[in-house]
Amino acid sequence: MKKIYQILYVIFMLTGWFISAPAQDNRQIADEITDSIISRYNRNDYKGIYQLADTAFSNHITFAQLDGFLRTNRNSGDILKTIFLSETNGKFSYLLQGQSRDMKMSLQVTPAKKFTGFGLLNVIPELLDKPIQVKTDNPLLTPLQRSVDSIARAYFRNPNARSLSIGLIKNGQRYVFNYGEVKKGTGVLPSSQTTYEIGSITKTFTGTLLAQAIIEKKVSLNDDIRKYLPGKYPNLSFNGKPLTLQDLANHTSGLPGLPDDMGNQVPFNPLNPEHNYSSAQFEAALQRVKIEILPGSKYNYSNWGVALLGNILEGIFKQSYASLIKKYITKPFGMKDTRYNQTALQSVQTAVPYGENGLEVPFQEEGVIGPAGGIHASMNDMLNYLDQQIKETYPAVKLSHQPTAGNVGLCWGIRNVNGLRDIQHNGSTIGSLSHISAFLELGSGCVILSNQKSNLNPVISSIQKIVMRKDLF
Repeated sequence: MKKIYQILYVIFMLTGWFISAPAQDNRQIADEITDSIISRYNRNDYKGIYQLADTAFSNHITFAQLDGFLRTNRNSGDILKTIFLSETNGKFSYLLQGQSRDMKMSLQVTPAKKFTGFGLLNVIPELLDKPIQVKTDNPLLTPLQRSVDSIARAYFRNPNARSLSIGLIKNGQRYVFNYGEVKKGTGVLPSSQTTYEIGSITKTFTGTLLAQAIIEKKVSLNDDIRKYLPGKYPNLSFNGKPLTLQDLANHTSGLPGLPDDMGNQVPFNPLNPEHNYSSAQFEAALQRVKIEILPGSKYNYSNWGVALLGNILEGIFKQSYASLIKKYITKPFGMKDTRYNQTALQSVQTAVPYGENGLEVPFQEEGVIGPAGGIHASMNDMLNYLDQQIKETYPAVKLSHQPTAGNVGLCWGIRNVNGLRDIQHNGSTIGSLSHISAFLELGSGCVILSNQKSNLNPVISSIQKIVMRKDLF
């Protein structure tokens, strides 16, 4: 999408000669077009937006390109408020305040009330000079506790940050540190039993179930996925090479990130984009998708691919996904707080999700896409899960860590840090972020859970360094 934005922005450079009306008139036109764009955006009328484009724009940007660009940005939710920012040489800038995140819109217009330039950029919240003072259960007595605290406090320089839970395992010992509040204004500190959306970490559960199917000799990694699908799918191959279960698990299937009609379901909520997407739509999209690369040859992260894998596994085991994770993962691992594909209960044990701009957003209900991101879990449960990754005593867990192509196992990312294996995955929803890392040779790892879409990368990299140190434990 960055490339598309750059293409859109280039249109500005090509169309300056269209701006011939007085600046005041141009501002009125720009305001009018902005209102039209926002009203159409909020009702998902992307064709209507394209109809507002001058040929100087549409000759360079196809409707399909603009449609994909707008769908990608739709997780902003509806635009609640528009604020004019500036005008420079006929290029207008507006702040768009959304339900989950804010954007900056750039616009260039003609006297004929058409736009010749258009672009959207995400607005990153400005960090505070000093962190917000928040509650914590960190006693700050040891070097480890103080090191973790300095990392966590820096996270709360984001004024929209809400809660943060950090869990470590080192030499068989567990350490948990909680910060912030589970719901804005309540002052309730998260605990080890507080459940969070873990987003795409769910994929590692799906990878483990695939490993279990292999161990039980129900499937082979190189099986053609069409073997497990109802009906015929001649389109699920390229140059005679079919998509395999392995391709789905390591993101080399060639399937797009999501089905092309995601967002067309009725009703559609951009803050809960997979909700109400039906099995019939899922299957129809699979019938019409075109694979354009050789399966297994190129990494392309796909929620759709792992969701499809989860649905296939339901058919193979003849059990629901919820039943499968309970039977093979959550029950044997002692994960009592983990739930799948349901709205989390509103209680003191639930971390309410918040968007990038700090506004509360709904819990995700992912339906048929659930095997790619539909699990809620507590820190206590996730440390149990991490402990099993470190120990590798369950054959399915160990098999899921084996590299298949590049640096990917069965839905796990695998990297080497100074010769040490790091098995990891991130998770993200509209209003939550998460991370899990297991350093197998060190017998250590970390889990990080948050209920707001702030940048978690500095926390992840810093906590990973801590669990690799010997002097703090």
